[in-house]
Amino acid sequence: MATVVPTTLEVAEERQIVGADQLPEQVTLWQDAWRRLTRNRMAVIGMVIIGFFLVTAVVSFVWTPYDTWRQALGITYSGPSLAHPLGLDDYGRDILSRVMGGAGIALSVGVGASLVASAIGIILGLLAGFYRGKVDVLISLLINISYGVPDLLIALILVVLIGRGIQNIILAISITAWLGMARLVRGQTLALREREFVEAARSIGTKNLKILSRHILPNALGPIVVQATYLVPAAIIFEAFLSLLGLGVPPPAPSWGRMAVEGYKAIQIAPHIVLAPCVALSLTVLAFNWLGDGLRDAIDPRMRR
Repeated sequence: MATVVPTTLEVAEERQIVGADQLPEQVTLWQDAWRRLTRNRMAVIGMVIIGFFLVTAVVSFVWTPYDTWRQALGITYSGPSLAHPLGLDDYGRDILSRVMGGAGIALSVGVGASLVASAIGIILGLLAGFYRGKVDVLISLLINISYGVPDLLIALILVVLIGRGIQNIILAISITAWLGMARLVRGQTLALREREFVEAARSIGTKNLKILSRHILPNALGPIVVQATYLVPAAIIFEAFLSLLGLGVPPPAPSWGRMAVEGYKAIQIAPHIVLAPCVALSLTVLAFNWLGDGLRDAIDPRMRR
C-alpha cells in the first residue's frame, strides 16, 4: 500500500483548520536538552552556585572589601566580626577579600585549562579518528605513553621549568588533561565517519576539513561539552594540590589551595582560616560535577523517556 505524503498546500490548510497553536511544538536537540537540564534539581543548584562564584570573581577584579594582599588589618587569627565577616588570617589579612579573589583564580585556572585541554584533545581526536592509519597509530601511541607517566610528575616538571604564573599553571594542567578528551573525540569520530551523511558529503567532493568541522564535530558536540565540564573541577583541584606542594599560583595571589595550606598550621586555634577556602573550593567542585551529571543525562539519548 503506497504512502500518501501531504503536499505543502494541504499542510497549510491543516494549520488554518486546526490552528498552529494546537500542532505539536517542534524543538531542536539542544532545546530539548536544556529543558531536561532545567528539570534536574541538582544541575540547577550547580548552575546557581557557579553563577554566584562567577559574579564574585568578576566583582573581585574591580572591588573587594580590603586589598587581598593588605596585612595587619587587625589582630591576627581574629574570628568573624562585622568588619571582617570571615575573620583574619595569620598575617591579619581579610579572609572574605581573599576568598573573593581566590574565586577569580580558581575559575580562571579551571575554565582556562578546560578550554586549552579540550582544544588539544578535540584536534588530535578528530585527526586520529578520521584519517586512521599512521596518524591514528601515532596519536594513539602518544596517548598511551602519556597515560603511563603520572600527571603530577609532568605538571611539576613544567611548573619548575616555565614558572608559576597563572598562564603557566593553566598550560601545565592542560598538558596532562587533554588525554581523556582525545580518546572521547576519537571514538565519536570513528563512529560518525561511517554514517550516511558523511558518505554523502564525500560523494559530492566535500573537503575533509569541511567534513570534520561541519558534519562530524557538531554531531559529537554533546559528549564533548559534558567532558569539558568535568575538566573544570579537575583543574581547580589540581591547582589546589600544586599550591599544597608550594608550586601553585605564587603569593600574594589568594589561591584557595594556598589559603588552606597557610591556615592549616593554626587549625586548632583558628579553624575559620582553613574552613572558608575549603568550603568555597568544595562548593565549586561539587557545582561543576552536578552540572556535568545534569548535562550527561540531558544530552544522552539513552536517558530519554
